[in-house]
Amino acid sequence: MAKLHSKLIWTILFILLLFIGYLYLVPGQKQDSQRNAPIVAVTTAKVETKPMISSVSSLGTGIANHSISLIAPTSDFITELNVREGKAVQRGDVIARLHDVQERARVTELEGVLDEQKRQLNRLKNLATTQATAQSLLDEQQTKVNTTLAQLDIARAQLAELTISAPFSGYLGLRQVSVGAYVNSGTTITTLDDLNVLRVAFSVAEHYLAEINVGMPLFVTNAAYGDIRFNGTVSAIDTRIDPLTRTVTVHGTITNADLRLRPGMLLNVQLELDNHMAMQISERALVPQQQKQFVYKVAADNTVSQVEVVIGQRTPGWVEIISGLQQGDEVVVEGTQKLRSGVAINRVGG
Repeated sequence: MAKLHSKLIWTILFILLLFIGYLYLVPGQKQDSQRNAPIVAVTTAKVETKPMISSVSSLGTGIANHSISLIAPTSDFITELNVREGKAVQRGDVIARLHDVQERARVTELEGVLDEQKRQLNRLKNLATTQATAQSLLDEQQTKVNTTLAQLDIARAQLAELTISAPFSGYLGLRQVSVGAYVNSGTTITTLDDLNVLRVAFSVAEHYLAEINVGMPLFVTNAAYGDIRFNGTVSAIDTRIDPLTRTVTVHGTITNADLRLRPGMLLNVQLELDNHMAMQISERALVPQQQKQFVYKVAADNTVSQVEVVIGQRTPGWVEIISGLQQGDEVVVEGTQKLRSGVAINRVGG
């Protein structure tokens, strides 16, 4: 029995010695393995503070700021035509005149009649002061004057209709008729467009409606001009949502003094929803684990440690850092798959 107890004690002591040896041996092996571990080649970048721009893209159509078709108000011959295709005109410039001999004669006739009636009215007024004429004659003459004056206003309006003038400053389009042609009422003579300011109409998903305001900056590009950007602002937002597409129509205005943009153009619109300064890193540096985001932060001795970060907005290629890093911190952008905390790195590329 004593021998059995002694043997059991020696067995326990032997196992205990093996366990103590394991505790001393394994950490040493880990340290040796870490010292002998290969240095991982990675690409790094520093945390930057720069503008974080949130935007939405859409396709739009160019629209003239003001645009009309100049049409003949009545049927008659064209006696004067001042259409210089593509040329600028000022408000009030005469574009065309229709045959107006009869209307001018009618105005001249009524002006003469009105002058004579006014002289008779003044004569009756003078006689009325001496009680030499009846008040009824004076009233009758006043009625004649008023009637002729109304007829003259109508005749002058009819004469004015035969002169087609520019209602606003702009650029004339293609000529549709010639001098001497007989035109019917409603015939288009030419077009007039105000091109110094171009409007762009585009649609935005209703999801962004709460973020859009009048005055927001936007820019457009067009295939004819490559990467050249034309800057503008939001000028109007439709009060209705399209029930089929669930989009809202937005209008922007763009200064177009050089006339490079034209109505009808297909425009690529970039609407800037937000622009603020933020700490940012490349989205390639993120290492997602479950519901959290991590990065590998580089220490002064060129080793890395895994750090949890809280992210904010995303833009193509970049992500905002809310917490977890500081301005100027260096993080691994490429090569994160080979890393774990404590591993030394070698910077390559950039």
